[in-house]
Amino acid sequence: MTFIGGFIAACWALAACALRSDPASVPSTSATFAGTTEDIPNPDRGFYGWSGTDFVDSFEPGSVQVAFASGQRLVLARVSLAAYRHASLPASFLSMLDARFAAVRSAGMKVTLLFAYDFSGSGADASPSRIRHHLEQLKPVLAANADVIPFMRAGFIGAWGEWHSSRSGNSCGHNSGGTSCSTANIHRAIVRDALLANVPATTQIAFRYPSDLQLWYPTAKRPSHVGAHNDCFLAGPTDSGTYVSASARAYMQEFSQHTAFGGETCDDAETPVRSSCPDILSEGPQYHLAWLNSTYARSVLDTWRKAGCYATVASKMGYRIQLDRVAHDAAAVRGTHVAVAVDLRNVGWSRMFVSRALVVTLRDRATGATMTASAGDLSRLPSQANGSTRITVNLHVPLSAAPGSYDVLLSAPDAFFKTRGDARFAVRFANAEQPDQGQTWNPTGATLSAGTVLRIH
Repeated sequence: MTFIGGFIAACWALAACALRSDPASVPSTSATFAGTTEDIPNPDRGFYGWSGTDFVDSFEPGSVQVAFASGQRLVLARVSLAAYRHASLPASFLSMLDARFAAVRSAGMKVTLLFAYDFSGSGADASPSRIRHHLEQLKPVLAANADVIPFMRAGFIGAWGEWHSSRSGNSCGHNSGGTSCSTANIHRAIVRDALLANVPATTQIAFRYPSDLQLWYPTAKRPSHVGAHNDCFLAGPTDSGTYVSASARAYMQEFSQHTAFGGETCDDAETPVRSSCPDILSEGPQYHLAWLNSTYARSVLDTWRKAGCYATVASKMGYRIQLDRVAHDAAAVRGTHVAVAVDLRNVGWSRMFVSRALVVTLRDRATGATMTASAGDLSRLPSQANGSTRITVNLHVPLSAAPGSYDVLLSAPDAFFKTRGDARFAVRFANAEQPDQGQTWNPTGATLSAGTVLRIH
């Protein structure tokens, strides 16, 4: 078992520790939790839906609402920059983009974001300097809406923003004219640096090709918000050109242990398409799959549905935080503090990518008054865990607290100011409710009752 947290500021420089009763003289109480295989909607992960053919010009709020109702918490936000290949982005465009993010937030959703100059095979993109300029213009809007942009594809370059077939010298080889690979690599590095400089550090930037990542980060160590996406996941020996060697696959499996990996399956692709349940249930965890298209390729997704593993894929994709046990003193004196130890694990296929604390709330059974403290960082929990990690939350009981019995509640709200008070953006733990043991989920407050009671006197 590993440990996250500990006494706050060394027990407030040891002063508060002296206020705590002798542990040997205070009875303790504890409870265990039951896991569940239920597919639980949670932010920043899972199958993503649709928001319209263009996020700015043809936004479809109804599609976003349908996605939310179906249990999805992500939508694809495709933004065309075709009109600005040789011009700056106007203020009206930036204002409308900001409004679209606000609409997504209002719907309780987040996005996987994609900018491209050409959503066709032509690859009519822009020069590296133009792309850098556009990213500099986009920086304030992206920063203001970082709470709803957990994932952003590197985009911008080439056909569909997929970093191939560039007509502006940003790729070499397929449909890229006579551009040399050395020139293309210089241009791609310029775009990479512009992305890293202008996209919020809390947004995972998903680059298309492992070969670029291997060139830039040969040991698989990378800036914390550099991720990857695969537009032909599970297709043929190379995933339709995604992997140029077996070493590239091994690299991506290691790379994705700490970064976001997502994308989509495809059917008009290299064969054989690995569309069976054993395929996805093997490769999903191998590549730490965090997000995936829910509408393409339907032939692959329908195969999973017919074979009975679609719900499992939906539930295991991304993080999945499961509580195992909670323990604390049965009683506390006002003016002291109580340590609440929570054992939990991430049983999902990938890590969480933005810091999120575990929150403990004490609620007075008589009046409903509450006191709250937090500790730990759920993004540090390793994925696919077989054992628990302990987070200890130290909660000060003020002298003004009313004597009585207090229920212990657990929660994990969003870390961002704009969304942390909204239950739709909180994490629901992967635990079954056990009403007979006092363990119930409150969807309004996004809290799980631990089933334990603290007596304050």
